[in-house]
Amino acid sequence: MEEVPLDKSIRLIYPRLTVLVTTVNPASEVNAAPYSWIAPVSFSPPMLYLGIQRRETLTVKNIRRKKEFVVNVVTRDWAEKAVSCAAKLTDKVEKSGLEFEEGKEVNVPRVKGAKIVLECRLKDVIESGQADHFLILGEIVHAEKDPALKDEDLAMHISGEKFVGPGQPYSAYRKE
Repeated sequence: MEEVPLDKSIRLIYPRLTVLVTTVNPASEVNAAPYSWIAPVSFSPPMLYLGIQRRETLTVKNIRRKKEFVVNVVTRDWAEKAVSCAAKLTDKVEKSGLEFEEGKEVNVPRVKGAKIVLECRLKDVIESGQADHFLILGEIVHAEKDPALKDEDLAMHISGEKFVGPGQPYSAYRKE
């Protein structure tokens, strides 16, 4: 084993599911931003967390105001469009080429053609000590999945511009 500096240790947890979070501002303009710090935290009620940089980004501001957001799971067919939404441009969403449609249970648009969509209501924003990320806790109030989705189509983030799809599945059984 080789020791890894602590400031690099979090990068050992990869690949991570890539999502594009959509929100709206008070003028009902769509914001979209890609993230890969996401995980489930509760079955009942169904909840997830997003790790978002600890500064008042448009995503954080919009979630705090509207108390709703949509998690669109990124697949290979639109990964470049999703990643382009990380740009610091004011017209990044328009330039991405993404199309949007109304949410089913929230008043936030979702990505048209996304194969997994999780519509969420804000439960809490956690600011933990000196941590450099907020934990955004959202309750999933509507979920959809394209039955034709193949696991290998998911975009998993390694680091920087490196992505990978899930590999060959296997089973690991618990001993009773």
